Amino acid sequence: MRELVKHLAHIGYQVSNLERSLAFYLPLGFEVKSRYSKTASMGEIEVAFIELGGVLLELYQLPQSEGFDVPRCGIDHIALEVSDLQAVAARLETLGYRLDEGPVTESSPMNKVSFLLIRGPDGERLEFDQTAA
Repeated sequence: MRELVKHLAHIGYQVSNLERSLAFYLPLGFEVKSRYSKTASMGEIEVAFIELGGVLLELYQLPQSEGFDVPRCGIDHIALEVSDLQAVAARLETLGYRLDEGPVTESSPMNKVSFLLIRGPDGERLEFDQTAA
């Protein structure tokens, strides 16, 4: 796998209030790189990617009807950027990992990305991203 994984791509945090979270992070020196809404089956999801020192955080707020797991502190997943998502999917299958989601391709104002997710031993989600050139 090491030859396929390039680096940590971003860390995703579910937040209960995106505006409040931005008001917390921006004064610390983070900059908004991209902000948008996307429609999902549960409703509108508000998303902001913020960056500091090369570290990219994805903050997202689910519709109000969705619950928020406070003890989880909003951490949803970590993402690894890969060079070949199909090769990663095949390797994960060979290693016995079950896909939790994907592969999926999404476009945002920032980029077009294909991704898949697996779950770790404690249910944590690990995302593998391949950004379109």
